[in-house]
Amino acid sequence: MSAVIARLRNTVKQNWESAAVVAQKSVVYTCMGVLSVFALTACTPATEQQRNLSAAISHFSDQKYPEFKYTFVNLNNDGVDDAIVLLQGSSWCAADGCVMLVMRGVGTGFRVISKSKATLENIRLTAAHSNGWLDIIVHSDGAERLLQFDGMNYPSDPSILPAASQEQVDAAQIVLPRGQ
Repeated sequence: MSAVIARLRNTVKQNWESAAVVAQKSVVYTCMGVLSVFALTACTPATEQQRNLSAAISHFSDQKYPEFKYTFVNLNNDGVDDAIVLLQGSSWCAADGCVMLVMRGVGTGFRVISKSKATLENIRLTAAHSNGWLDIIVHSDGAERLLQFDGMNYPSDPSILPAASQEQVDAAQIVLPRGQ
């Protein structure tokens, strides 16, 4: 009789442990489901904007996962965020700096309007406009250079531009800091 009771206890114990494992898995799966719902609802327009920017840069660079730094800012006062992008990596950078893209926000995507080489951070914006677009100050060839929009694009080689005045640099806002 005691052998039967011992077997019965073992069976109940095993079933209880199995039920506990199933219950734990159920709790884990429920938690994962809840987290998935939170993750899906956490996709804000900013993350969609980042994905759209990444897709535009990938298309421009012909690289699946290009390295880049960026900031969103409304450069042309049209109510739509544009992007200043500093491409990274050996394909885009040399000793004198990296390629900077200015991308116009168009609908839900972005279009490259300007490509400048030899660009380093800090990248700043001034309050001044040229042809409806904010002036940009970048570090290039050992100095801060003022890039002004000419109606079509920003200059392609900042290193040959005159240096920005100290007053312009001091008044400008850093939008893409060094080391970010």
